[in-house]
Amino acid sequence: MTRYLIDIRLMGSVRYQIRKLSNQLQEKFNLGDKRVIPHITLAGPFFTHNEKKLIEDFTRVCTHQKKIPKYEVGWYGFFDDTRVVFVTITPDETLKQFRYQLSQAISPYCSLRNYDLDSADEFKFHATLAMKLDWLTFQRIKWYFRGQEGVIYRHHPIRATLLRNSKILCEYDFIQERMLSRAQALSKATRMRDFDILKSWADGSWE
Repeated sequence: MTRYLIDIRLMGSVRYQIRKLSNQLQEKFNLGDKRVIPHITLAGPFFTHNEKKLIEDFTRVCTHQKKIPKYEVGWYGFFDDTRVVFVTITPDETLKQFRYQLSQAISPYCSLRNYDLDSADEFKFHATLAMKLDWLTFQRIKWYFRGQEGVIYRHHPIRATLLRNSKILCEYDFIQERMLSRAQALSKATRMRDFDILKSWADGSWE
């Protein structure tokens, strides 16, 4: 069955920092396939029989977004019931509302999970480092992070990504205000254009 996911693909130095953390956990705790590619989940994984409408709704919500969402990367968190280790993400109000609008738009025909339906203020944004851990490894990692410095970085979520079976289906570029195909999303030239635009901003948020 086809599986879909909507997320924010981490890029630049924040991606490097979180990937480095993930690699450190792998080396120290031999996690194997318990690691994940760092990203911020907005909805999913989920299933649907109407991919065309999913793409249309994803495009509509993205293109109607007037402000560029922002977030801050912080310390470490843990979901004890599912034994997940993550980096905390603090969204601004724009990102909160954007995520909520997405979930409301696709929920009638997509198999969203309960947490995907949380209100704008209740949804817990995070970037997963490891998941599906056994109890002992989970406890050891929690202890390990007691002495680690946080990933403090303020970053623009440059793109929101719609994935099908872990492959990019399409991606919305908030900086360039346009939808990207898979080839465009993976293009180095497109990415460099984003960073050139960010460098012209005066708020210091670019890489």
